Amino acid sequence: MNKKISLGAAIAYMAIVAAVVFCLTMFYSENRYNAMYNNIVEREREYSVLAEIDQYVRSHYAGEINEETLRAGIASGYLSGLEDPYARFFTDKEYEAYQQTEGQKYVGIGVVTELDVDGYIRVRTVYPQSPAATAQMQPGDLIVSVDGTAATKDNYTELVGAFRGAAGTKVSLVYRRDTEEVTVELTRREIDTPTIAVTMLDGGIAYLRFSAITTTSSQHLDTALRQAEQNGAQALIFDVRGIESDDVTVIGTMLDTLLGRMTIIYEEDLNGAMRELMDSDESEVDLPMVVLTDNGTVGTTELFAQALRDTGKARTVGETTFGKGTTQTFYKLKSGAAVYLTVARYAGPLAETYDEVGVPADYEVAYTAEIDKASTMGNPEIDNQLRRAMEIAATTIKTEATS
Repeated sequence: MNKKISLGAAIAYMAIVAAVVFCLTMFYSENRYNAMYNNIVEREREYSVLAEIDQYVRSHYAGEINEETLRAGIASGYLSGLEDPYARFFTDKEYEAYQQTEGQKYVGIGVVTELDVDGYIRVRTVYPQSPAATAQMQPGDLIVSVDGTAATKDNYTELVGAFRGAAGTKVSLVYRRDTEEVTVELTRREIDTPTIAVTMLDGGIAYLRFSAITTTSSQHLDTALRQAEQNGAQALIFDVRGIESDDVTVIGTMLDTLLGRMTIIYEEDLNGAMRELMDSDESEVDLPMVVLTDNGTVGTTELFAQALRDTGKARTVGETTFGKGTTQTFYKLKSGAAVYLTVARYAGPLAETYDEVGVPADYEVAYTAEIDKASTMGNPEIDNQLRRAMEIAATTIKTEATS
C-alpha cells in the first residue's frame, strides 16, 4: 500500500538535502580555495626568492649579464627542479634548428664506419645502391683520407661527419684494400638507410640485427621477414642491443606485424590512469622468437622487447634494458622557445610499465668478448649472447617439432 508524505515532511526533507548539498559544495569550494591559495602563496615565495637573487646579482655581480642567456638559464633551472631527467628547455633558435632536422632523411655516401686501431676509418657496412656501393667500396676497406686530409685518431669524428652533406655535393676519398689504394669522388645523395640486416645462421635461424629505428623501419622489418621466409627460417632472433628509439608509432607497426589481435601498447598518464594506445590485427608471425637486449636498449625499443615477452611470443636474452618507459612532448612558448616535458609512460600488453626498471632478460648473459662489443656483435664465434640465443631458438624449434 502506497504511503503519502505530508507537505511539511516533504519540505523538511528538501531542506535537509539542500543543506547537505550546500555543505558539500562549501567544503569542496573551501578545499579548492585553500589549494589555490596555497599554490599562490608558494608561487609568490618562489618568485620573491628569484627577485631577491636578481637584486643581489644586478647590484653586486662583477661580470656582464647577457639577458637572453640569463632567461634561458632560469627556464632550464626551473625544469631541472622537476627531477624529470628528460625535461629540457629549448631557446627559439634551438627549437627552430630541431624542427628543421627532425624527420630529415640521411644524405651521404652510404657507409657505416668505425675507428681502426691505426687511426684509419674502417668501413663496416656499405648500403646497397649507395654512392659507396656504386664505387665498389666493401666492408673492411680502410679510408685513409677525406678531401685531401689524412685520417687520424684525432680527426675521425670530423672526417666521418664530412660523409654527410647537401644532396648533389661531392666528397673525395682515398681508401685502401689490402695493399692497393683507390681514389674515388662520390656524390652525396638521399639514402633510405636499411635498419635491419638479415643473416641466416645454422639450424634455420634467421638473425635480424637492428642498426637503428627510423620512420621506415617497419617496412624494413617486412622486407627482412620475407627474406627470412624465402631462406626457410624456422626461428627468428631480433637483436636490439644498443638501439634507442622514441618512435612509438613505428614500434607499434612492427609489433602489429608480429603479434595477433590484442592491445599491444598501453599509455599510463602521470595520475596512473591506463588507456589503450595501439591494437594489432589478426595476422601474426608464427615462428619461435628470441630478443637480444642490453642496457643500451632504450625507449620504445624496450617496448618492442616487452610486448614480445609479455605475450609469450619471445624470450629475452642478454641484459636488463635501460628503463626509459616515458614519452615526452614539446610545448611551444609565445616567445618561440619550447619546453620538452614527460607526459606519460608506456606499457606492453600486460599493462605493466617498464619505466625505471627495464625489461628483464629471461636468460641473463653478460657479454664476455674482450674486444670491442660494437665490432663483434653478430659473430657467433665471439658473441656469447648470440650463441645463447641460438641455443634457445634451436631448442624451441625441436620442442615445437615434437609437440
